[in-house]
Amino acid sequence: MADKQATVYVVDLGASMGTCNADRSETDLEYVLRYLWDRITTTVSNGRKTDTIAVVGFRTDGSDNSLVQSDDNYTNIRVLNPIGQFLMPQIRGLKKLLGPSTTDQGDGVSALVVALDLIEKYCKKLKYIRNIVLLTNGTGKFDFDGVDDIIEQIREHKINLTVLGVDFDDPEFGFLETDKSPVKAENEIALRELCDRCDGIFGTVAEAVEEIQRPRTKKTRPVHSFRGHLSIGNESINPESTLSIDVERFPRTMVAKPPTASSFALSSELDPTNDLQTIRNTRTFQVGDDDAPGKSIDIDREDMAKGYLYGRTIVPISAEDQEIVKFNTGASLKIVGFIPKSGFERSMCLTNSNIIVASKANDEAIMALSSFIHALYELDSLAIARMVTKDDKPPVMIAMAPIIEPEFECLVEVQLPFAEDVRQYKFAPLDTVKTITGKVLDKHRFIPTEELQEAMNDYVDSMDLMNLEGLNDPLLPFGQPEDVFSPVLHRIQQVIRARAIVPDEEGLPDPSPVLLNYSTIPTGLDPEEELARLRQTADVCLVPTKAKGEKVGRDKPLSGLDVGKLLEGRIQSRRIDPSNPIPEFRQMVVSVRGEEGIRPLVQQMGDIIKDIIHHSVGDLQYNKAIECLRVIREDCITLEVFELYDSFIRELKLFVGVDRRDFWSRVRKDRLGLVLPSEDSRSNTSIEESNKLYYGR
Repeated sequence: MADKQATVYVVDLGASMGTCNADRSETDLEYVLRYLWDRITTTVSNGRKTDTIAVVGFRTDGSDNSLVQSDDNYTNIRVLNPIGQFLMPQIRGLKKLLGPSTTDQGDGVSALVVALDLIEKYCKKLKYIRNIVLLTNGTGKFDFDGVDDIIEQIREHKINLTVLGVDFDDPEFGFLETDKSPVKAENEIALRELCDRCDGIFGTVAEAVEEIQRPRTKKTRPVHSFRGHLSIGNESINPESTLSIDVERFPRTMVAKPPTASSFALSSELDPTNDLQTIRNTRTFQVGDDDAPGKSIDIDREDMAKGYLYGRTIVPISAEDQEIVKFNTGASLKIVGFIPKSGFERSMCLTNSNIIVASKANDEAIMALSSFIHALYELDSLAIARMVTKDDKPPVMIAMAPIIEPEFECLVEVQLPFAEDVRQYKFAPLDTVKTITGKVLDKHRFIPTEELQEAMNDYVDSMDLMNLEGLNDPLLPFGQPEDVFSPVLHRIQQVIRARAIVPDEEGLPDPSPVLLNYSTIPTGLDPEEELARLRQTADVCLVPTKAKGEKVGRDKPLSGLDVGKLLEGRIQSRRIDPSNPIPEFRQMVVSVRGEEGIRPLVQQMGDIIKDIIHHSVGDLQYNKAIECLRVIREDCITLEVFELYDSFIRELKLFVGVDRRDFWSRVRKDRLGLVLPSEDSRSNTSIEESNKLYYGR
């Protein structure tokens, strides 16, 4: 379980926070809120109930705290959000309150006391990580009388104090404000001394804003995936010569995945309090039956059996048979041998890495495993073992390597492949060519010349990243793992946080510059000259693309007959057959031109669809109507007459009404509503208009 944490953010909301300084286009408060919102949304995204937050504002227009009734020094201080778990309602409510006030009255040190009071009452004597973060521009009132008592309380309760100031001097970061006012300079010195005496953190907001651009890796408390005995020897044959050590297995590295989206539906007018409603999925199983209505019958899951392909035949195996063929195993970790470290190929790793440590409550196991780890380290060897994590689980083969650090020892293990997991492929050599008779050719168009080989070598060397300097530290090689982040993962998280704060803002925020560091060719690489030489040596020629003409209708038949004119006469003399609507509709659409020729065909198909819906027994004929509707939609988009379909789908919504609203749910599920601009650029239909047709009445 993760450590419980309580954080109180103390934000300066004075009138001076509404001004712009240091040639910034945003106010001091907007500058501070960039950091505040990032920290709050990061905590919310973790989804832990034990991570609690409170927000206190000072230099506010009013007063709202538990200490103001007993002391006038606590005026113009408001508890904007009491301490507790932050969710979307708290974010929405806090956003309305974070604005500059009309006054500069209010003491910043008294606001710290209010934050201390909130933490003491909430955390009491329980085990919490306690944090207070003060955000200010330092231009207001800070009464440091009695600050010694405050420092004593901060130390007593082990509170982590952080003070971030707008345009505060930070020589290490490289920022110095030259025209600082005397009041701000005095407050800045006093706040720095306060942090030093509390072992806190003092810095400038500019550094904090720059730091939040860098994605943070999520650390979670690991949960064991195996508890048992690490054994060496055959316990069943000779138990006296078998070594058994109590061990536990925990994940060391895990693949970070972006958050997944969930499906929701717009709430109905009957429930205006909730904007979204959860979609509940149901699953049914059917088999074909020519004698049943709809030519299919429903079956229960219990009546189904698993079938396995054997060639082109499906071989069924019942649940009872599967129990018989199941490979029965017991949880275990048995060493089967040792190999030299030099003989292990990194390509053999199949999974994430895990660590194996001794049981914490067993001193003998800790000593025994430590001896085993040091033996592997001194012999520069790896242990190969057979592992079964739980009873009846399939066994896996693993390799274990020793890790020894000053205060930590463990075995790192990865899963190894079985023989069936390794694919051996043979490829013809690239530097030799053999004829059918077996003669080896020295010169061939597939064999590179010495000049071409040299040009390719120079081109590859020109793109060598090993000699480039790092982006952040010139002494480190280029592309350090801790500096390379997943753009997909962190970009999605960035967008989610932005939408949580400002849901109605158009457009998306720009990607963090850190995510774009490796999106372009580094400046130290200049392969253009070598590339041009390689092209010339290899005689690379551009192959012209084939001309693509617009294909209208079908290819002209060999007979030379004008099928279009024949079908035009057929259309005028014959209507679409309701028993075979889709093929005839598409045959007739091919031969007509313009909207006036397509309109009567769409009207005929529309009448057929209405007739199918009207005479359908329950939902038996809905699939046929949906397919006809899909064909009309696709052809209208292809022929650039989507207006005909939009007009018909609105008419169909009125025709369906209440009696056949279950059919309209099928239309909504298959997304057969109005044509959107993403499907036809000439369409002006908005998402809101499309949803209104789907869900409106």
